[in-house]
Parts: sequence; structure tokens; C-alpha cells
Amino acid sequence: MPFPPKSLWRWPLYLVYGALVVVLFLYLRFPGQQFKTFCAQSITRQLPGYEAVIESLHYRFPRTLVVTNLQLKSNAQAAQAVLTIDELTVAPTLKSFKDPAGNFLITLTACGGTHRADLTLDRGRRTFSLVNIEINSLDLAKLTSLKTQTGRAITGLLAAQGSYAGQLGQEISKGTGEGSVMVKAGTFELLEPIFSLKSIGIDTGEAQVKLHEQKCTLGKGKFTGKELEGTFGGQLTTLNGPLAVMQLNLTGTLLPKPDLVKKSGQTQPLQLKLQQNKAGLPFHLQGTMGKPSFLFDV
Repeated sequence: MPFPPKSLWRWPLYLVYGALVVVLFLYLRFPGQQFKTFCAQSITRQLPGYEAVIESLHYRFPRTLVVTNLQLKSNAQAAQAVLTIDELTVAPTLKSFKDPAGNFLITLTACGGTHRADLTLDRGRRTFSLVNIEINSLDLAKLTSLKTQTGRAITGLLAAQGSYAGQLGQEISKGTGEGSVMVKAGTFELLEPIFSLKSIGIDTGEAQVKLHEQKCTLGKGKFTGKELEGTFGGQLTTLNGPLAVMQLNLTGTLLPKPDLVKKSGQTQPLQLKLQQNKAGLPFHLQGTMGKPSFLFDV
């Protein structure tokens, strides 16, 4: 049924009025420094072992919260910043006019890329969900904690899509989520040479990811590079600790390219193994992220 003509002009005023009321309420409820401290402490509670530090926080008309220079620091590494978010914005969606504290669009700029997700809060059950997660061109070289905690250089541009749900105030590793991850133009430095290689170059790589019961499962993993291609799958556990102590249990296959076979220094034995395993050489990777152990299952 169409709106009566006199009511058409009222709706924009209602929307503006509602926006101003929400901003005023937030400002009075959490003035200045108190609100910034509240937000930082909320993030810290979700990530045990880390501390969130916010440089500045302000409102952008009509109802957008803007956070600049948010740093996540590790308590185990002398408060070293493991992630810096240049800018993060939280803005209510159209659904929030029915539930002003329920539905938001989150966008952030970090590590060279711009990322986003739709956030839904259930205040009664104290739960939240993130859907339509998009991570775009995240530069792994700018995540300094990767090299610091693993002891080797890891580079590449990462993209991901997926969803995640959890409990407010609960460790992030206890939530559930799923999605896909892609990496391009990457390098992975090795602790011990494989086929005389000191690092593995990745042109493209991808995997399906599932987070459940504090385990991260990788499935349908595959990658290709100039010298190697392969498949992989398995689990990461101990997610609630530092990156270096996360447990690895991965299996897969590696298939060296012909030029690498010629340069490997073990040409004939390697060719014989490849003749028996044309799909690639089975391997097992286990241990921790800081001290992994790699073995061929042949």
C-alpha cells in the first residue's frame, strides 16, 4: 500500500533523528577516553596473550565509528606489535533501524589491503557472527610476527572469503568458521633444504579452511610454483597460544618440476621415486610452526 503524500517527507527526518539520538547516546554513555579504553579492553578479552592499543577513536556523521592505528601487541614478546590496522570503521546497516545495536558493516585497512565483513550481534545470547568476510591483497611480508615467531621469511599476497561466529568475551579460537584462502606470488623460507631448495616459491596456492573445537582444518590444499607443485591437507591445533607453538599435522604430495630434478644432486634416485609415484612424492609435516619436522613418506 502506498504511503500517504504527507508521510513521504517524514521518513528522511526520522532516519536523521534516529542517527543523532544513537550518536548522542553513545557519546554520553562512553565519553572520549572511556569509550576508547572500553573498545581496547573488549578486543583484548577476545585474544588472550595479546593487548590491543588504540591511538584515536571518533565518530563520523551520521553513525560511523572510526578507529585509527589499532595495534595488537604480544605480551610474550615485550609488547611487540604483531598486527597494525591503519583504519577500522564500524557503520550500522539498514537493518539497524529496527535493531540499532545489531547489524554493522566493518571495513579496515591493514597490511596493504582493504578488508570487510558484516557483523551481527545477538545481545540476549551474547553471541556475534561475521559473514561475507573478504580479505583482499593482505601483504604477508608486513606481518612481522610471521618471521619473528617462525624464524623464517614468509611473503605473498593473501586473499580469503568466509564466515565466523563466536561468543562475546570468549577466546577467538573457540568460535566456529569456514571459508577459503588463496595466496599468490609467495615465498616460504625453509629451515632445512628440500631438493636443494632453501625456499619454496609459490605462484598460486589455495585451501579450504574450517575452524571448529579449537582446531583449524585445511582441506583441498594445492599450490604451484616455478620449481614445485603440490597438494596438502591436515590440521593446526593449540590455536590459543603464540604462533610459534601452534601444532602442525599436515600430509600431502610434492612434485618437482623437470628442471629442479636435474639440479637436485640426486637425479637418478629422485627420478625412480617419481616413476613409482607419478602424482608426487608423499610427505608428512608435523611439529610446531616454530620447529616443524618434514619427512617424505617413501
